Amino acid sequence: MTSSARPLTDLDFSSGSRIEEINKLLEELERRESSNLQGKDLFQSCVQAKDLIFSLIAQIHPLPYPNSLLFLAGGLCSGFLDVSPSDLGSSSPFISHSISYTLLVPIIRLPSTNLIAQSSPCHFRLPTSLWDPPHPELSPITPHITPHDVSLWFIPSLLSLVSSFSESFLHLSLEKAERWGNCVSILLSKPGSLVIRFDIVPVVEIQGRPPGFQYPDDWVGLPLTQEDSLFHLFPWGADGHWRVGFPGVELYIRRFLPQALSRVLRASMAVLGPILQEPGAPGPYVLWVTLLHAYERLPQGYLSQEDNAASCFLGLLEELSLSFLRGSCPNPFLPGCDLLLGCTRGPCLARRVSEVRAQPIGYLREVVREAKEVVKG
Repeated sequence: MTSSARPLTDLDFSSGSRIEEINKLLEELERRESSNLQGKDLFQSCVQAKDLIFSLIAQIHPLPYPNSLLFLAGGLCSGFLDVSPSDLGSSSPFISHSISYTLLVPIIRLPSTNLIAQSSPCHFRLPTSLWDPPHPELSPITPHITPHDVSLWFIPSLLSLVSSFSESFLHLSLEKAERWGNCVSILLSKPGSLVIRFDIVPVVEIQGRPPGFQYPDDWVGLPLTQEDSLFHLFPWGADGHWRVGFPGVELYIRRFLPQALSRVLRASMAVLGPILQEPGAPGPYVLWVTLLHAYERLPQGYLSQEDNAASCFLGLLEELSLSFLRGSCPNPFLPGCDLLLGCTRGPCLARRVSEVRAQPIGYLREVVREAKEVVKG
């Protein structure tokens, strides 16, 4: 009597890819990207560059004092904040770099939401009276402070300071400094081809929570931090509105993210990031939000096993493709705020994501190859 053949449980039915190979590529990508910031000299260079940027911003007036800056890893539109190139009114003037940071600079700090007007679940308006004392560039008859009003003084002030700093300072050289919508991008370099990018964003910092805010269910009860008790308003491109964001909350949540999901997020950003930053696309923040929704559905025992990273990666691609077809990706923090509202490229983006889902190993190999090139260069 012959026994039946054992099933291939490590094979992905849709693509024919081996789950084990996908897991190995996810691990290798994580290892390659993490190695970019290894080494004492490289770390010290990043710290020196950060200190320089902080010292320049400290000279901008008027800024609230003391001014608490929020320093985040990754570029402004790299998917870690609820902003996209279309929100900012223009595309980035620089290509992406392996070492990049986003610096949020509060130009106004408010003790509560009582003083601002919510124009939609995602957006607020700022009365001119909140800017006290107002900057001379701001007309006293303007009813609301717009991101453009802020950029009229903030960006020239910052660019002037950047252009005047001594190139011998900490052996840092200024490569470029350019306006990006209502923000600024700065490239600093050190000998040895190291280039560090900073995206600097003027924001409004508000204590508390906006109306309707909710935690995703599985995060309720975590101890709060100072950053977690704040939210921010980001420049937005339409009619002088400011977009609501929760960078402190989300930074805090990422610290508790299982290793398997961190690996999946890293890989999906690498593979799909360029697609989701194209004109008319919503930006890669939808990947993070889709992952948060999945986190609420899946058991902790499943998510805590690193071998399940491959299945989570494939599932994330499927879920994202369905979201584009539905034209909906709700914000987990603000009910009524949909990340895909008004996106006209849903079917096209769903097709692009499905192409990745059909050949996951080929796309992962490509981003691993690119990560290797970054290490060499």
